[in-house]
Amino acid sequence: MLSELAHYRVDWADLNKAHLQNSQFLTALSADANAMRELVDGVRTDPRLWDMCEHNRLFDKLVLHDAPDRNFRIRLHVWSNMEVAAPHDHRWSFTTRLLTGSYDHVLYHVIEDAEGSVSPAFEPRVQTTERAGDSYTIHHDTVHATTTTANTISLLVRGPAEKSVSRRMDPNTGKLWFGLGRKDQTEADVARRRMTTERFEAIRAQLVDSGII
Repeated sequence: MLSELAHYRVDWADLNKAHLQNSQFLTALSADANAMRELVDGVRTDPRLWDMCEHNRLFDKLVLHDAPDRNFRIRLHVWSNMEVAAPHDHRWSFTTRLLTGSYDHVLYHVIEDAEGSVSPAFEPRVQTTERAGDSYTIHHDTVHATTTTANTISLLVRGPAEKSVSRRMDPNTGKLWFGLGRKDQTEADVARRRMTTERFEAIRAQLVDSGII
C-alpha cells in the first residue's frame, strides 16, 4: 500500500467520487498491518509529522502522511473512553473509516440568523450508528457530533483547508467557539496539545493490541 500512497491524489470537488475513492483506499490501507506499522513508526522519525501530532481530551491524533500537493493528509484518531463531542463543523472535508469501536453520529441542520445578530441554531436531523468497518465522508460545512464508545480508533483522509475557522457549539448554552488551524494558534495552545513520547508509546501499544499494526 505504501507504493499506492506515494501516488494517491484526491479531487474534493466531487464529494461522491471522493467518498468512493477514499473509502476503498482506507479499507485497503487499514488491512495492511505492515504498511500501517511503518506509517505509525515513521511519525517518530519525521519531525514535520511529529510536530502535527496532538493529545486532546476527546482523542489523540497521529498524522501518518501529509501530501498537500495531492490534496490530502492521513490521520489516525485514538478516542478517549465514552466521549461526547459538541456539534461542530470542520475547516476541511474528510473521509473516515472506523477501525475499532463505534459511535452514535448526529448530523445537524444549521439555521443562520439573516441579520447575523445571534448565533446560528443547530438542529439535529439524522442519527446513525457507525461501527468498525463503516466509512463516511463529511463536507466541511456539515455540522455533526459523535458519542464515542471505549476503544474507538478511526483512520481519516482529510482535504485542504477551505476556510480559516471551524465552529463548535456548546449544546447547553448555545455559545459558539471557533477552531483555528495550527498556523493561527497561540504558542500556549500548541504546547498544551503537544504529543509526548510516553503518550505515543501508549498509543502504539494500543494499536498493537487492537491488531492494527
